[in-house]
This record gives sequence, C-alpha cells and structure tokens, in this order.
Amino acid sequence: MEYRIEYANGQRCNYANGSKDLIEWIKLLKDETITDIRKLYKSGVSDSVMDIYKKYIMKGDEENVHT
Repeated sequence: MEYRIEYANGQRCNYANGSKDLIEWIKLLKDETITDIRKLYKSGVSDSVMDIYKKYIMKGDEENVHT
C-alpha cells in the first residue's frame, strides 16, 4: 500500500511504500509539521489515516502534529 505524507502546509509531500516505510519517514520528518497522512489506492482514491499514525508522530514531539 502506498502512503502520502503531507507537510509544510501542503506545499511538500513524501511517499512511502507500506506502513514500515511510512513509520521510517515519520521519524525522518520529526522537525516538520505533518499536516496529513493519506493512504493511496490503485483506483486513485485516498483516505486520511492521520489518526492511526498520530502516535508515531507524537512520540518525538507533540507539536509536530497540526490538527
């Protein structure tokens, strides 16, 4: 499954292949404000999964999440 990590107020994003890769990106982006994490489907549809991965973002710095 592919994920898109949106940060810097929607101006920048990164892509992760699978949840393990996503968690690694979250660790690398610890100094960025992550605004959304979206699960991308082959059909082109995406769903926000920010709530599921919020615990990984908040481990390092609780100010890293923009709600």
